[in-house]
Amino acid sequence: MVVTPRLIIDSVVRSVCDCDVERLVPLAGAGMNETYRAELVGGVAVVVRIARQPGPWFVDEAHLMTQARGVGVPTAEVLGLEQLEHDGQLLSFSIQQFLPGRSLDELLGELPTSDLERLVLDAGELLARVHSVIPDRGRGIRHELRSPEEHDIARVARLVEEALGAVAAEVVKRGADYLRHVVATRPAPLLSLAQGDFLPKNLIVHAGALVGVIDWEFAGPASPAFDLGRWEVSAGAPLHDRMDLVYDGYARVADPGSAAAGLVPAFAIDWALEKLGWSNPATPEQFRRCVDVIARYARDRPNHSSA
Repeated sequence: MVVTPRLIIDSVVRSVCDCDVERLVPLAGAGMNETYRAELVGGVAVVVRIARQPGPWFVDEAHLMTQARGVGVPTAEVLGLEQLEHDGQLLSFSIQQFLPGRSLDELLGELPTSDLERLVLDAGELLARVHSVIPDRGRGIRHELRSPEEHDIARVARLVEEALGAVAAEVVKRGADYLRHVVATRPAPLLSLAQGDFLPKNLIVHAGALVGVIDWEFAGPASPAFDLGRWEVSAGAPLHDRMDLVYDGYARVADPGSAAAGLVPAFAIDWALEKLGWSNPATPEQFRRCVDVIARYARDRPNHSSA
């Protein structure tokens, strides 16, 4: 459903592309923003993203996408950025090149195993290229490990106990203890550019090759372990258990062990705890995955009552 009036979208696209919109198609999986494929007169298509934020949005994203493209990461070209007021809200527009293809996530059930493994290897290489970028100070969203608040963990533990039982709730508490220990004892990691949502759903495949990495909205400075930890929690079956392929592809460009600096467990637990506490709950499969990842990495830490 189109939320922003069509006349406004048409006007912004026309000002950027100097062409009229023939057809506007909402795109699924756009997260917090409105996202459309705009088919223009003459057969060209562009992507229109619309955010409602207090200040201008997509500006850092466009800059960081350009930096990533400079090191060989396929990203869409941002054709124009616009901001305007509508009904008391600031609307930020990003008009981008449309990348034909389908997400790796969509193709999981269709691809032969050999093709799937090759694409994940290539994804690992692209991620290493992303991490080779030293982000500009003040650009993007900085991703740091956080020491979890006791009241947040108590709430998450209750949710997990209701869904999966008391043993799973204790896993959550143990994961929080592990994360607090890492935050208190580990030095701050070296920062590189993190894509922010480097997952199969944002990897575009066309003609058997990875042709695009999309959705850079949350890109910014972080340890490389940030992106690696998120893949392990959220890539989905079977790819969340194929970190070996991601690391092998990464090794074409850089040493993944040195890049991650031992922080993948902490970033994975941090993200799993955040997902478990979402107001709109993750799916049952994602919920279980979050607990499983915490259990694996925090199994050697003391339990909550003795920490």
